[in-house]
Amino acid sequence: MPANTPAPATAAEVRAAIDFDSEYVVHFRDGNIWARPESAEHHQLHGIDVWHTVRRGRRYDAAVHLFEEGVLTLTSPSAAMRFIPTATYEEHFCAAEDCEESTADGEGWEGLCGNCADRADRAEAEREAETEEADAGTPPGPPALPPYTAADLHHAAATVHHMLLLALDAQSGVGESLCDQPIPHTANTDEPRTWQSLGDESASTAYRAVWKLLDKAPDLGRWAIGLAAEDLVPEPEPLTRWQDDEAAIRLHVAFADHVEAERRAAVYDALRLALRSGV
Repeated sequence: MPANTPAPATAAEVRAAIDFDSEYVVHFRDGNIWARPESAEHHQLHGIDVWHTVRRGRRYDAAVHLFEEGVLTLTSPSAAMRFIPTATYEEHFCAAEDCEESTADGEGWEGLCGNCADRADRAEAEREAETEEADAGTPPGPPALPPYTAADLHHAAATVHHMLLLALDAQSGVGESLCDQPIPHTANTDEPRTWQSLGDESASTAYRAVWKLLDKAPDLGRWAIGLAAEDLVPEPEPLTRWQDDEAAIRLHVAFADHVEAERRAAVYDALRLALRSGV
C-alpha cells in the first residue's frame, strides 16, 4: 500500500469505491501500529456497513482517504480506522500473527513485511545467542520491558469500545443484534415474544428508538475498561435521588468479588443516607 496519504475523498468518491457485496477487514490505529479489534466478531464488516460507518464518522469531523486496491481509512483527531477488502488483505498484507502491516515495502520475504522479516531474523539470532549462553552457563539477562504501559492498553481498549459503537448501523446493526432476543417483560410469561415478532414496521420503530438511546448515551468506555482492569463487578441496580419526579443524582457502584455481602449492604446504606440528606 502507498506510504503517502492522498487528499481526503468526497462522499461520492467513497461511495463509488466501496463494494457493498464485499467483506472488509477492520483495523484500528493503536499508537504507531494497526491492529484488529479484540472481539473476533468485529474483525470484518460488510461493504454496506463500511459505508454507514464512514457516513457516521463524518459527523465527528473524520476524514476519509482512499488508497490503491480499495483500501480506505477513516481518521479523526483522536482515532483512526482502516477498511481493507479481504482479497487485498490476503494478497498484500503480512502473514505474521498479530501483524497488520502491508508487504508493499518489498523488504520482506515469505509473505512477511520488512519489519516482521527483520524481527524474525533478530529472533533467530537471539535464540542462537541464548543457546550459546546456556551452553556456557551464563544466566539470562532481565526480560525486556514492553514499549507500552498498562495505561496505554486501557486507552486503546476504550478507543476500540467507542469506535465499535460508531460502526453500528442505526437500522441494520441494531436489528441484527436484537431481532431474535426476547422482549424482556415477556421473557418469563406464557407467551414470550422476540423483537422481530412485532412485525417489520413495529420492530423498525423499536430499533430506531433503541438507536436514539445509544446515540445519546455518554461514552463510558474508560469507566468500563477500568472496571475490567481492576477486576471490579458493577452492581445491577444503581442508586438514584429523585427531585420533582426526575432523576437528579445517580450512583453506579462496583465491588471486587471478595467484598462480603454485609460490607456491600453497609456501603449501600451509607450511600442511601447521603442521598436522602442532600449531601
